[in-house]
Amino acid sequence: MCGIAGYVGFNDSQLLRAMGASLTHRGPDDAGFYTAPGIGLAHRRLSVIDLKSGHQPMANEDQTVWTVFNGEIYNYEDIRARLTAMGHRFATTSDTEVIVHLYEDDGLDFVQHLRGMFALAIWDTRRRRLILARDRIGEKPLYYAVDGERLLFGSEAKAILQRSARRTVSSQAVCDFLAMGYVPAPRTFYEGIQKLAPGHLLVHEDGQVRLTHYWRWGDRYQEAIPFREAKRELAGRLSETVKLCLKSDVEVGGFLSGGIDSSIIVALMRRHAAQVQTFAVGFVGAAAGYNELSYARLVADAVGSTHHELILQARSSVELLPKILWHYDEPHGEPTSVLVYLLCEFTRRFVKVAVGGTGGDEIFFGYPRFSGIRALEYYRMLPRAIRRHLVERVVQRWPETSKGGRFANHARRFVQGSELPSHEAYLNWVSLLHRDVRAALLTDAVTADAEDPRGEAVLREYLCGNDDRDLLDRAADLDIAGYLPEYQLNYMDRMSMAHGLEVRSPLCDYDLVDFVTSLPASYRLKGRRSKHILKEVAAEWIPGAIIRRRKRGFDSPIGEWIKGELRGFMETFLSKENVEASGLLNPEPVARLLGDHLSGRRNHSLQLWSLLALEAWYRMYIEDHVTDVSSYSLRDMRGATPSQSRTSVPVGAAGS
Repeated sequence: MCGIAGYVGFNDSQLLRAMGASLTHRGPDDAGFYTAPGIGLAHRRLSVIDLKSGHQPMANEDQTVWTVFNGEIYNYEDIRARLTAMGHRFATTSDTEVIVHLYEDDGLDFVQHLRGMFALAIWDTRRRRLILARDRIGEKPLYYAVDGERLLFGSEAKAILQRSARRTVSSQAVCDFLAMGYVPAPRTFYEGIQKLAPGHLLVHEDGQVRLTHYWRWGDRYQEAIPFREAKRELAGRLSETVKLCLKSDVEVGGFLSGGIDSSIIVALMRRHAAQVQTFAVGFVGAAAGYNELSYARLVADAVGSTHHELILQARSSVELLPKILWHYDEPHGEPTSVLVYLLCEFTRRFVKVAVGGTGGDEIFFGYPRFSGIRALEYYRMLPRAIRRHLVERVVQRWPETSKGGRFANHARRFVQGSELPSHEAYLNWVSLLHRDVRAALLTDAVTADAEDPRGEAVLREYLCGNDDRDLLDRAADLDIAGYLPEYQLNYMDRMSMAHGLEVRSPLCDYDLVDFVTSLPASYRLKGRRSKHILKEVAAEWIPGAIIRRRKRGFDSPIGEWIKGELRGFMETFLSKENVEASGLLNPEPVARLLGDHLSGRRNHSLQLWSLLALEAWYRMYIEDHVTDVSSYSLRDMRGATPSQSRTSVPVGAAGS
């Protein structure tokens, strides 16, 4: 696992070193550079495979092809054996070296042979061609910027931000963020910087850039198979992908939340490894109700892992916000970021590599919103009078809580959308903020500069097609293409790499995703039983109590903190004066959201944390132009203390 950066079309070795240095946290073990006229490649290494000879940038035999690579190629041994039989000579035992030899033989089709998580760059000296590639599901990030015939790239946006003092906010990204909670590729929050989308290749040649979408899930398995056969096949595939993810020259540990996904993975790890260390995070004191530690212990005892728990006090860690944002480079609305950041820091004390359960909810219909699609069909069978005068009245009066669990909030959104077409109802469910709230929140300067002020274009692209596909399949497509890479994998990558910890996600193996998404929807969602086939398979591996337990999801006490110890901070940071100074949001609707939450009328935990992240990012990255967080703290940010007051940078204008 590493950090990569570089450029093509100009020469600047000092910039290249600054780009590499900005990614030191991703690769603290080694640094490497390659420069030639018009090209520069930088690499920061976290040594996991071939600890002694895996130095990058790496070349083929005659040094006509160079690569820098971030990730792991799980099938590299099979590829290496085939290439060796064809006459290729290898200088290392690293998985990186198979990339240059594959490219020699297969050209741009080399990527079709790679099974793993990766972001990589290849420089072809003969053709003067730069290739960027990102893995199919999007486990590893890759950013780029095109300036005429020049191109810069990096594992994180901060590498590209080293080039210039100019930073311009993308108004469209702000609209997308308030609608979806994330910004879909290729857009970022910075005008001029883009993300390479999952499953894409970028080729820069002769001063021109072209993009190719080289993979899409579900295309290979078209024939429906009986449930019993599918169950047997799934069990074998799960075991195989977990075994692949254990390939390493250092010890591999496992995150264990007590949910079904991480529990299955840890159980399979124990089948393939003599010893496994597992890691969980929880609270003591007033926040102990958010714990799932007892379930994690149950699984650890059942499978026989060496279990470690990080126990946190019942207080917020908002002082970590600048560090969290620095690792994201952009706003991210996940309230558990602080918990995962601390868990990864804790885990890194014991292991360099950990395996997690990200991806299971997206491919197996695990989220409540999936079962909500089916529930909506039954709900509409009730007489309208009963729905309107009984159910809806009860739901509207049902108090929401910020003490864990979001049933009241989900129920309210469910009945609000019940009169809409199904795809419109689902769109409303997955929106971070209701359309009317978004419209009130966004300033005229933002909406005037955005092509799609509603921020719904991507949602509608996936949910509102003209074919006869089931809404469940459309919703899964949206999650796999958007929510999974841009939200879930993004936050796991950044919080783990902040501490030089590599996290692997077996449930994001593209071969597994291909197979699961081809199965009939009823295999994954039976009635309202989510993850049906996965639970049937898991019965022989993990305790029944884990399979039967109601899904809760990893959560944090942020809602209670906002009402308690963070109340003064939130009221100051999101005050009329401070929000107006940024120019992104209108202060009155921000105040209403905060007031409703503080009064207990509504639980706006996720929404308020997202607005906090947006405002904090703007003040830190655009106003203060932070490039190094080591000397920057929360106290340096406008609005973090009552006395601060600064002039805003207008939306659409560059920061100084």
